[in-house]
Amino acid sequence: MDLSSFKTTFDGILQYYVHGKIEQAQKLISDKKINKFIEYINTFIFSGGKRIRPYGLRLIYTWFGGENEKAILNFGIIFELLHSMALIHDDIIDESEKRHNALTVHSFIESNIKAHINAKHIAEWQAILLGDLLLSRVYELRYKKHDFPENLLWDARKNVHNMIEEVILWQMIDVDMMISWPASLTLIDKKNMYKTASYTFVRPMLTWAILADAPEKQKKLIIELGKYMGMAFQMRDDYLDITFGDKTKSAFSDIQEGQQTYFTNYIFEKWTKEQKELLKSSMGKPLDNKQIKILQDMFEESGAIAFGKKAILEYGQKSRKILAKTTLNDEAKEAVLALIKKMEKVEH
Repeated sequence: MDLSSFKTTFDGILQYYVHGKIEQAQKLISDKKINKFIEYINTFIFSGGKRIRPYGLRLIYTWFGGENEKAILNFGIIFELLHSMALIHDDIIDESEKRHNALTVHSFIESNIKAHINAKHIAEWQAILLGDLLLSRVYELRYKKHDFPENLLWDARKNVHNMIEEVILWQMIDVDMMISWPASLTLIDKKNMYKTASYTFVRPMLTWAILADAPEKQKKLIIELGKYMGMAFQMRDDYLDITFGDKTKSAFSDIQEGQQTYFTNYIFEKWTKEQKELLKSSMGKPLDNKQIKILQDMFEESGAIAFGKKAILEYGQKSRKILAKTTLNDEAKEAVLALIKKMEKVEH
């Protein structure tokens, strides 16, 4: 099953769960305005998203001979709810108005209370609370009885908890990097490892290896595979941001939000004093088309973009080598390889 087919199947299961929990919350509140905000969670979750986390989970679980498809898909809901919570909070931190061409949760709420003098702050507070509501569902699902041996469930739950802790702590580092100049390549590397690679690939894939009772040697390969796939994924995301490759968000949004990446580090470490000052003066500020063009030319002329392309392909090659060492069946290998190829694609 490819990612697109899986998304169709999984979204049906996810939507059934989300719809039921929204109705449950709305019955408890019985407030039309608040219930409208709660209802928007459904729009937000299903406005986009690739479902890479539960897809990777299924691949790894079936790879090791897991046969309980229904149980694994229901457990996979945990990762999408956690991801949605993280995105809601992340959008507030980044002051993003849209995600996947839909209003972010705090922007939607603000549009409904804009007449209020403190609309922006109230909207952000309500969005934070909606994110917290999703997190409460994550913990509910973690401790729900699932159709797996209890000893495996214990280890899987511990792995999920470690993932939650990692992503929150490294989000704090990410926020601090907006005011700490310049961030070292080592720090950026660790941030990408724990905020992206571990969160998107390593921990979800390892969860299913645990639930399938995979051998320890194969679990270690899963960790290595997820690490390199995740680093390629993040590098590509940063690359697309400065090359107009992601049509679902504004160009140079990372720069305008003050995010430090491999590309900004390249300028700070290897380029001229004037270009360093230009970049630093642009970070965390709205940019017009002229300013964006100047910065894009700088990234191109400095060699940063060429450096990024090379790094993406190197991470892809490392992923391929690890994949070849696994005991995945041919169908699963082809599915993982398709993901790697997608992450290696930098031309648009």
